[in-house]
Amino acid sequence: MTWYLVLSVVTQAVSLLLWKESINNLPLLHVFTVLEFCLLFAWYAVQSKSFLPRIWLFGMPVLFLLFALLDAFVLESLHSFNIYTRSLEAFIFIGCSVHWFIRSITLESKVVTGEQQALNYMNAGFFIYFSGSLILFAFSNYINHLGRSLLMNIWTLHSLLLIVLYLFILTGFWKTNRK
Repeated sequence: MTWYLVLSVVTQAVSLLLWKESINNLPLLHVFTVLEFCLLFAWYAVQSKSFLPRIWLFGMPVLFLLFALLDAFVLESLHSFNIYTRSLEAFIFIGCSVHWFIRSITLESKVVTGEQQALNYMNAGFFIYFSGSLILFAFSNYINHLGRSLLMNIWTLHSLLLIVLYLFILTGFWKTNRK
């Protein structure tokens, strides 16, 4: 989870620098999406132990990378928003979150440890973020044709979803350290 947060901070910093220099930062988003997918998929796999057969643990990130390359160079442009890849990623992690909640409700003991509670907070953050973002990603082609002020208001929702995600991750870390 720490690596995910480091990746997010570095990506945001580089993105801001590119934006200030009037350089298209969307190719960075394409790279970030693949790295984010790999880190979060590995996190879910480690947390869920029997999450998927071993072949999927390595195959899924490779398939996702291939789809991201197809999206960036065939379906869309590397210099445009990666709608299909971000939507697929959101859909997959919504499924991972639901799987986590079902597993934690049905298979775990009735006593919730601090670590389980922390992981539940983090998972809830990802569920909220990816559920809200899926709508934004899936409809971004339509959203991008709206007026600039309305467009800024809509994408502010994405920023709010990120804040909620980071607050849930922070709460998870806080619950982990409280023993």
